[in-house]
Amino acid sequence: MVLARGLHITSDAVLKPVQGQQAETQSEVRGNKIMLVRMSFTITMSIFLAGWICCIMFGCNDQSAASPVAPEIQLLQVGAFHSDEVSAKSGEVWLGLYPTPDGYALIPSRITVETVYDPLVDDEEEKTGKAVSVNEQTRPLFLIKGLDAPTRESIKTLSAEQTILPPGKSLDLRLDSKNEYQLTAYGTESIGLNGFTSLENYRLELSKGQFSQELLAYDSTNGAIPSLLWTGDLDGDGQLDLLINATPHYAVYSAPMLFLSSMAKDGNLVQKVAIFIAIGC
Repeated sequence: MVLARGLHITSDAVLKPVQGQQAETQSEVRGNKIMLVRMSFTITMSIFLAGWICCIMFGCNDQSAASPVAPEIQLLQVGAFHSDEVSAKSGEVWLGLYPTPDGYALIPSRITVETVYDPLVDDEEEKTGKAVSVNEQTRPLFLIKGLDAPTRESIKTLSAEQTILPPGKSLDLRLDSKNEYQLTAYGTESIGLNGFTSLENYRLELSKGQFSQELLAYDSTNGAIPSLLWTGDLDGDGQLDLLINATPHYAVYSAPMLFLSSMAKDGNLVQKVAIFIAIGC
């Protein structure tokens, strides 16, 4: 291709810059699509969580009848999370429930919170995620702050293994001869078009003798089944306490909810005092 006398430019020389521009344009399009997907996911989950947390805090037809959480008590886990899921700061001291050779113990732990890359929302050079760690060699089952309980070298524990609670599941929980409980799940279970398990009219009930209390109540769930994470006597009052993963949706990776007997009100067996929500993909 001749543009002017004495100046000759080959077609390859023209095509290469054009191809480079096309590659840059395609890269920008891909980047914009990824950004839009991230924004869409963040907005959707924010709306979903806002409604769900309001139900937890203030009660609604699609949640627990165990009254609101206690705002002075906070729950935390070790691991990497989205930025807005962790409000704790490095240097804070929390009580951690740790496995020991003799069982479980409640031990003060100084935490470290570091910023890390969040693959769901961060660009390549961003670090908005938060990683929580402790200054102990052993990983705690969970961390709690604001609980008016002394450090104890022995925490009576009935179970510290995750137990799925589908409709029809019933667990006998015997703390001692005078404190025998039953945890029972009700509802219907089905497989949706997406292949995920869904629950309808789900209820989780704790009973002791003639007393019973509804802990969770969902009109429906999507790809998630609540589970028992831990049960025993955390607050030292001789009554049953529970940690339940209350997630109602597959996108909510984990939602451990703590119920304590020492804070129970209005004739209830336990009180919902804290929850820690971690979003997955």
